[in-house]
Amino acid sequence: MKRFSPAVLLALATACVMLLDAVVVVVPQALAAPRATEAVPARPFGAAAALYADPSADPSAEATFGMSMGEVPAPGTSPSPTAAPPTATPIPTKAPVAKVAPKPKYRDTVANARLYVKSRIGTTQYNCINILWYHESRWSWRASNPNSGAYGIPQAVPGSKMAVYGANWRTSPLTQVKWGIWYVNNRYGSACGAYAFWKAHGWY
Repeated sequence: MKRFSPAVLLALATACVMLLDAVVVVVPQALAAPRATEAVPARPFGAAAALYADPSADPSAEATFGMSMGEVPAPGTSPSPTAAPPTATPIPTKAPVAKVAPKPKYRDTVANARLYVKSRIGTTQYNCINILWYHESRWSWRASNPNSGAYGIPQAVPGSKMAVYGANWRTSPLTQVKWGIWYVNNRYGSACGAYAFWKAHGWY
């Protein structure tokens, strides 16, 4: 076995000690230091993802970023506005028409003939003609005077004059009083005028 000189052995021992010191200092530091992580950029989505993946894509596609799929318009066109909902058309309503009250129809009786006369000439005039016709005919549509030929409630002379108000003048109280009202108004101006003449002369 080859022998080394003491100087060589001392140099080797010194080198080993220095190597061990370096290992003791460097290795723990390397184990304690955190690993550097590479920053990974966030992955884009939608139309931006296509631009990110394909740099040659049309730059106008950026305008559609954020739109949902199927809503991307063709290049060079703008999105069409949303159509407004149709407005309801009001249905015109007809203005209410005032109903005309029908004229009352009277049954052809003496009682209704009295009501008819009162409704046409009023209470004051009716009171006059009521007294006059009561004395002339007792309000009987069949009353007749064989001497003068007077007939009916107003005692028309002759009775056929009342035919201008109806062919049923012989049996209709309403037809007779209609003619009677016309007669007193035309001859004396009013029913009370005819009554005043009757009181003065006993006829009218």
